[in-house]
Amino acid sequence: MNKLIQHLTLPVVCVALASCAGKSSKQEHSVPAGYTAGKSAGTFKLMPYKEVVLENGLKIIYVRDNSLPRISLTTLIKTGNMQEPKDLAGLNAITAYLLEQGTQSRDAMKIADEFGQMGTAVDVNPGYDTTTVYADALINDASALLQVYSDILMNPSFKDGEINRMRSQLVASLKKKIDNPSAFADEQMDQFLYGEHPYGRDSNGTLTGLQTLRKQDIIRHYLTYFRPNNATMAVVGKFDAAFEKEFQDTMGKWTKRTIPEAEVAKAPAIESLQVKLVVKKGLQQTQIRVSQLGIARTDKDFIPLRMVNESLGGSFGSRLNQKVRDDLGLTYSIYSGFDARKDRGSFDISTFTKNETAAKALDETLKVVKDFVENGATEQEAAAARNQLVGQFPRAIETSDRLAYNLLVLDYYGISYDYLTDYVSNVKKIKQKDANATIKKHLSPVNFKVVVYGNDSIISQFKDYKPEIVRVR
Repeated sequence: MNKLIQHLTLPVVCVALASCAGKSSKQEHSVPAGYTAGKSAGTFKLMPYKEVVLENGLKIIYVRDNSLPRISLTTLIKTGNMQEPKDLAGLNAITAYLLEQGTQSRDAMKIADEFGQMGTAVDVNPGYDTTTVYADALINDASALLQVYSDILMNPSFKDGEINRMRSQLVASLKKKIDNPSAFADEQMDQFLYGEHPYGRDSNGTLTGLQTLRKQDIIRHYLTYFRPNNATMAVVGKFDAAFEKEFQDTMGKWTKRTIPEAEVAKAPAIESLQVKLVVKKGLQQTQIRVSQLGIARTDKDFIPLRMVNESLGGSFGSRLNQKVRDDLGLTYSIYSGFDARKDRGSFDISTFTKNETAAKALDETLKVVKDFVENGATEQEAAAARNQLVGQFPRAIETSDRLAYNLLVLDYYGISYDYLTDYVSNVKKIKQKDANATIKKHLSPVNFKVVVYGNDSIISQFKDYKPEIVRVR
């Protein structure tokens, strides 16, 4: 539903095509001192990279890429919805967004101007589990980029005027969500599925939380979690050893603190089919979401589940698409997927239909899932899914930035970087029976939570489901 970082849930397979295609053997052996030589990943090779850990606990991943005269900096901070109190929901988001709104020596206008002079901007993305801060520039501006970038990370000012302005923007964006039926249905599904768990909230918080939090809460959250020993950084591009030293000298000034362990409520168990109708007058279509708890990203069945889901609802030729879309004409789009995260993510099915066929679309969707879980994918479907995952690999490994980001993600989850080099071979090893066993193990065909968001005329269609009914304006 609210998918922060799809990068965290898609296959973390990433290298750069430019680093291997057409390279001479001399170039391949030209690896900087201290860097890992490019390892094969399918028919490609990873770019040279190395890790350095500073005394303040900051881990830095360097990726050398001399193909373009540019440099990029990415910081992954291990904080998100999971680290904020429920009554202050939105605390992490507003803290993150305020980083670029002023430091001790630069106001928001000066920061924007300095980034603008380099032809760039900073991209801040707070999410459920992590927060990322990204910026890039031409290599000639590397030092200037580092100075502004490090300043916003280490010296935010959190001025009252900027806090109030950002609070108003976030509140307005949350209020507008109801005008987007798909996004609103996603939000309702998250809340229904996760209950008090932080994954049940929008990554930008709640209206109550944003209106409740105060400046001291923001400062406390920043000082507690936005720490070097709670972050990993990636430096990518055409830099040299001198810049590495400059980078480490600069970021070494970031002070560390002890990071507390976050305690969160558990998502409620699902022991039956539970349907919630959210109705609003005037809607021309009905949004349907079907979900249950899935797996954490570290689950050993992550790849087999991705493969078998291709057959169920992850591709255009999937069972759900063939039956509900093509055969019955009930929708233009239907898909399913496992959204694996730090804690248990969700398994989701998402579709929409005409108001007149809302119940039928849900009926048929549940029938397809039940049959698939009980009987599994055919050998032909499994082969197609296997080929699909292998075929998607090149599209996921095109840039050095993508490699660096995925190294950050793997490091966050504590997964070996060998995941990248072994991905294709591991996919090819998955047998039909093994993939089918994982879907039966992890997916119940009957214990779902369902959100249906449509016109109030749909209510009579769902009487057999004995739904909870919520009316919104």
